[in-house]
Amino acid sequence: MSFKISRIFAIPLIFLSFLIDINNESNNVNANVKNQPANKNDLDLYHGMGVSFLCNATRKGFDLDFPKTLNVASATFASVVSQKHGGKIIEKKKEQKVDMKQLQFISSLQLVESALQVCPDNVPEKIEKQFKIETERIKKLQGL
Repeated sequence: MSFKISRIFAIPLIFLSFLIDINNESNNVNANVKNQPANKNDLDLYHGMGVSFLCNATRKGFDLDFPKTLNVASATFASVVSQKHGGKIIEKKKEQKVDMKQLQFISSLQLVESALQVCPDNVPEKIEKQFKIETERIKKLQGL
């Protein structure tokens, strides 16, 4: 069982180290080149990987704690944006620096939303209820 768990957590760590390694090598070669902000394709890729990890790690047979797994997936998402893209994204055709805590929070909401579509049986009721409450709160704050 512990081998399965360590294997599940090793995948995003290997991915993250791969991205960091590529980033370090490009920084060494191109020291004066600034990081490119994450575009929609980058963010979609990181999101897809996060959902895949979340659904795989929490499926029957692995039964890892959903909130902890969600935290790992969203923290990895934010960390990749921070390290590979200098904490910048392109939103509405403008480069923006993002707060990593906000990015992690938003990515966790988006990951839960996707998990509810991709692997709804893996999402605990409590998480689904919290997700609905948070999305309603955000809609009210945005005046939607």
